[in-house]
Amino acid sequence: MASKIHLISIGPSHYCEKARWGLDRAGILYQETKHVPVFHVLYTRGLGQGTSCPKLVVSEGERYQLLNESSDILQFADNNIKYEEDHLYPSTLKQSVQEWDIKFNQIVGPHVRRWSYYYLLYGKHIYQLLCQGASGWQRWLGWLLMPLIKSHMNKLYGIKRPGAKECSLEKIRQIFQEVANVLADGRPFICGDQFTAADLTFAALCGPLLWPKGYGIYQVPIEQCPTEMAEVTLSLRETLAGKHVLKMYETQRYKKVTSKELVR
Repeated sequence: MASKIHLISIGPSHYCEKARWGLDRAGILYQETKHVPVFHVLYTRGLGQGTSCPKLVVSEGERYQLLNESSDILQFADNNIKYEEDHLYPSTLKQSVQEWDIKFNQIVGPHVRRWSYYYLLYGKHIYQLLCQGASGWQRWLGWLLMPLIKSHMNKLYGIKRPGAKECSLEKIRQIFQEVANVLADGRPFICGDQFTAADLTFAALCGPLLWPKGYGIYQVPIEQCPTEMAEVTLSLRETLAGKHVLKMYETQRYKKVTSKELVR
């Protein structure tokens, strides 16, 4: 019996972009439904393991498997890749890749989110950003309830907490320096000569910070971002780590590798 694969996502989420990238790379056919933040709870609450997104539901008849984290979804995608040289978690590099993946998830993900929302949450593009890809009724209700949604997100992520923006930017700069240190020897990828989940995760989670060409969700035009935000974005694009993110989107984001053809 063929599996049906459903990605439940939040429109602007960079963690969902990470999951989407992995599935696309492995050639896995899936259906994605995007939701407005807060409204996504209606679709994830009954599945178990919390209400966060992304979630990947792999169903076969009345049975289904739930993958609850972006890294679990990457591993699922990796299991469908045929050749070792294309694997996101190659056996010879697996420990190093996983360590970077965890670090990026724990530091880059939340701090990029908080830093970018500091500038965008109360800006003119926020409706388009939060409601992208959602169903008609969610976009309509999102328009009506946008003040409440923004207030909830502000409290949830501590966006306007004194010093939060500065703290997040400092954490981001520290990680950029760590990545630059390993790339300084001329290697093409973070863990050596092979594109892995470390590169994918770093690039995807830096999306709302650097707005790379080919980023899988709506991008606020850099010329329409607040001046301070745009200046930081442009400066970080010029760093070794920032250039790596842009290159990964240019060369790897829509590259498909040979699949085992186990997942349909």
